[in-house]
Amino acid sequence: MILPKRFTQYTGSRLLQLLLLLTVCMGAKTAMAQSVTQEVARDYVMTINRSALAIVDSSVVVSMHITAIQDIPALQSVVLAPVLVDTISGRELELPLIFLNSRNQQIYFERTLVQEYPDAIALRKKNGRNLDIDYVRTVKYEPWMDRCVLKLRKQSCACSNMKARGELTVATFEREQEPPTIQLFPVYLVPPADNTVKVREERGSAYLCFELNKWDIRPEYMTNPVELQKIHNSVNLVRNDSDVTIREMTIEGFASPEGPYAHNLMLSEKRTEALKNYLLASNIARGINIRASGRGENWPGFTAYLAEHTNIPQHSQLLAIANSSQQPDEKEQQMRRNAAEGFAYVLENAFPALRCTNYTVVYTVRPFTLEESERVFETRPINLNLNEIYRLAENYAGDQDRYYSIIRRAYLLYPNDSYINLTMACLAIKRGEADEAAEHLSKVNDSPEKTMNEGIVAYMKGDLDTAVRLVEQARQAGVAQAEQQLQEFAKLRQN
Repeated sequence: MILPKRFTQYTGSRLLQLLLLLTVCMGAKTAMAQSVTQEVARDYVMTINRSALAIVDSSVVVSMHITAIQDIPALQSVVLAPVLVDTISGRELELPLIFLNSRNQQIYFERTLVQEYPDAIALRKKNGRNLDIDYVRTVKYEPWMDRCVLKLRKQSCACSNMKARGELTVATFEREQEPPTIQLFPVYLVPPADNTVKVREERGSAYLCFELNKWDIRPEYMTNPVELQKIHNSVNLVRNDSDVTIREMTIEGFASPEGPYAHNLMLSEKRTEALKNYLLASNIARGINIRASGRGENWPGFTAYLAEHTNIPQHSQLLAIANSSQQPDEKEQQMRRNAAEGFAYVLENAFPALRCTNYTVVYTVRPFTLEESERVFETRPINLNLNEIYRLAENYAGDQDRYYSIIRRAYLLYPNDSYINLTMACLAIKRGEADEAAEHLSKVNDSPEKTMNEGIVAYMKGDLDTAVRLVEQARQAGVAQAEQQLQEFAKLRQN
């Protein structure tokens, strides 16, 4: 009996020598060994019914369905060796083998060779019957495998006589056909010239300190120097701008929701009037028309505080009372009775900030030339209207980065404007950002241009039918670019 030798790694032509190990003829006589070495058909007869290579995540999946047709004489084996072969470099990766055995060789494999090849498939081929083989293996993907084909090498052996039985290329990567590259034609609109007077506002809040139940302004009292300087700075920001004219100033005084409402209303009115007189008498707002009003208790500010700070004690009770239709004094009493812990908290942490004076400097801005717009955009862009900003942006049509930065800044100034959101959607489409474009389009007023861009977004999200329908609507409504877009979509229909 010939003793088996361990298979070594096989590559290329070495496969022929390695398969000699299948020539073990258990207990066979020399004469019998010689009798089975007669020449058989050069190409072992089998059919490849199905084969495929696929990259799934980080793996390459190899699959085949093979039908072995030709019988295998006694004491012989046929070995099928699947191999991934790089068609350019010749690099190879051998996959687990398939052994087609006669009865004796199957017994020998199961007793001995299975320890050497635990991943192999070993099957007995019965004479006169076809043998179906399903083969699926997975290997770790490496970039060189992109160029691979799957080959199946066939060998047969009878004792010491090896025969090559051919090599087949059975699979290549099935790559989806790339859809044709098409152009997209998103559109936007330039805001019309705006000849209306540009009215702007500079807003702020000051937290002035007063002695108990008094309303006279004490400039040096506690934090008043800082708070009065805030008002001064806001006024000077506008007053020192030669492009604007101050129209008026408004101040609104608020008290916190504690104590009798009538008393707090009186205090807010007197303190606001006192601040108005102080501003007019000082250099802060001299010569400016000021409208002053005391607003009583600052319940709007209190509910806004509660909406932002949800972790304070007895929050839900406080919020329900603050939003109720009760009179202010009744609300305060109910908070003291039914949410005492929470009321003590807001009395210390929230109410001081509610004793404030909100002020607004209202001013008008003159029109600007294109050259002036460049300067103003860098210093006080809020003084430009959208048409002026668009004219400036169009001046940089050849510089995409500068154009986008101007439009982006305009969006930050006018985040809900229909024109600027249509333009932002157009730019998002050009960058391939379908979701961002859709978000901007949700803020755009209905128009043929909006419909056009919605059609392109539908295409970007994979809905060609909707895309064609919407762009056709835009074409019928007179959007010039719609005809070109439909022609581009037609390329996809032909593919």
